[in-house]
Amino acid sequence: MSMQHPDKRVRRTKEKFSQVLLSLMEEKSFDDITITEIVKAADFNRGTFYAHYEKKEDLLEEIIEEMFEKMTEVFREPYLNLSVVDFNEIPSSSIILFDHFLENKRFYKLMLSPTTTYNFHEKLIQKLDKLFREEFEFLITEIDPNIDIQLFSTYRIHGIIGLILEWIESDFTKSSSYMGDQLIHILKFYTPKIYIKKKNDKE
Repeated sequence: MSMQHPDKRVRRTKEKFSQVLLSLMEEKSFDDITITEIVKAADFNRGTFYAHYEKKEDLLEEIIEEMFEKMTEVFREPYLNLSVVDFNEIPSSSIILFDHFLENKRFYKLMLSPTTTYNFHEKLIQKLDKLFREEFEFLITEIDPNIDIQLFSTYRIHGIIGLILEWIESDFTKSSSYMGDQLIHILKFYTPKIYIKKKNDKE
């Protein structure tokens, strides 16, 4: 019998803990879940849990971080090799950020649920805000010279985040292609082009 690779085993163990925690969170508040319940449902012992995490919050943080890594990948994919995105030319089907939320619907609905008692809403807003600011530089044409560009970016970015949050909270009533198409139209309405910040442009 071949030995299972330790990294694979660790990954499978962590995946099991993640699945169990999210399932328990669908039944009760995160605050009310105990490590004993998690290990029992995962069919592991407490020692296995403590080999990877100090507390249940560490497990949840890891689940969130992994989801945010996936989100970052799909966020970057449409313009990976571009230096400028022209919204008159980019097809809405290339905006796959909405697909990410739809594919992970169970996770986002659960984490944004009022019963979750965890500050995920703020975490998600901060992550999306950071992504937009780090990746894009909005090129604004014919703008009022009195407008503060930093505030304009905040207004734009949080408008897009609002669209995403409302879409999740409405239980994804519109299709992801509709949302991508709308986003392109909305962005085109104000900013025909945005520049992609190259990695060496960042501090």
